[in-house]
Amino acid sequence: MKRLYATLLLFGLTIGLIAPGIVIASDNRMVMKGPGGGQGGPPSGGEPTEIVYHTGTADRWAVIIGITDYDGRSSDLMNPHNDALEMAQILEGYGYHYALALNDAGSRDNIYMLMDWLIANEGPSSEVVFFYSGHGSRTQDGSWDADTESDGYDECLVSWDLRAVTDSYMSSKFAELESNKFAAIYCSCHSGGMFDQTYEVRSGGLYIAAAEADQYGWDYGTLENTLFFYYFGDEGLLNGPHDNLQDAFWYARPYVIAEQPDSCPIMLDNVGVPFYVK
Repeated sequence: MKRLYATLLLFGLTIGLIAPGIVIASDNRMVMKGPGGGQGGPPSGGEPTEIVYHTGTADRWAVIIGITDYDGRSSDLMNPHNDALEMAQILEGYGYHYALALNDAGSRDNIYMLMDWLIANEGPSSEVVFFYSGHGSRTQDGSWDADTESDGYDECLVSWDLRAVTDSYMSSKFAELESNKFAAIYCSCHSGGMFDQTYEVRSGGLYIAAAEADQYGWDYGTLENTLFFYYFGDEGLLNGPHDNLQDAFWYARPYVIAEQPDSCPIMLDNVGVPFYVK
């Protein structure tokens, strides 16, 4: 097991996508609030990253997004791209066709395009996975979309270009899927808010989040993964005994809570059977 004590980087954009960042350093850890102060990833620049398309062997389709190096330098993280690469390795071994977008390939326009690619290729008998690791954010209801949420907040994924990919947008795309068995996995802050309204979920969906709607997710430098994915994906699935998403989730959850009691992974299972990925 990789050692846990070292630099921690909180990966939530908690005060909106245009506010200045605040860094608080203490006890050998760096906490990032807002779209600034991260400085955890590699420098920006160089050639744009291409989306990687992999041809699989089964009627299984996935979009995999991992954003470590955000536009500029102030919002960079450390390990979401590693999460995405390992998730691709897991799914590739199980015959998935997938599109993999890392860093600047994860712009909002590209994420929109990849969701359309997913919908165009899957069908009623397909198994489908959407995976995202990177920043998540929340703001007062009505800031990003027109729906009204019971808790008064909107949640979103944050694209490479620091744009909101909203919970209502994601739920609308999942509603277009013909598949009766799909999983949405979010390794980000406030990710439980991506499916905390009844109209944001549907039958046949397995929804997994690294934290509740009002909580942060964590990126640990020495784990070479974000905290939740390290136990869920690296230890649970890729290098561990678990062969389905639900068992890997229940393996990871107590470890994450033991490390960060205010970061509680959650799952909503509308599939009802094991969602095998190996």
